[in-house]
Amino acid sequence: MKEEAEAISVGSRCQTTVGSRRGEVKYVGKAAGLGAGYWIGVLLDEPTGNSNGTVKGKKLFEAPNGFGIFVRPNELQVGDYPPLDDFDEDEDEI
Repeated sequence: MKEEAEAISVGSRCQTTVGSRRGEVKYVGKAAGLGAGYWIGVLLDEPTGNSNGTVKGKKLFEAPNGFGIFVRPNELQVGDYPPLDDFDEDEDEI
């Protein structure tokens, strides 16, 4: 997953492939304590995460409690994913 991780830049807007949670990439790299390989740290737009950007006592990025998650590079799509607006009439939710 090294190639997938290298294609993701800190500061990019993103959406998770599972749950369609949107946010901003805040960390790309290895994270001791999460398992081997590369991880992406995401600051979510809404408090649907399980982290504050800390892994095993080491702060990898700043996030309020519940606004951070770590996912594998293949579980994330990077692109034009603006924050969702609950009052946007163009949204398809009814």
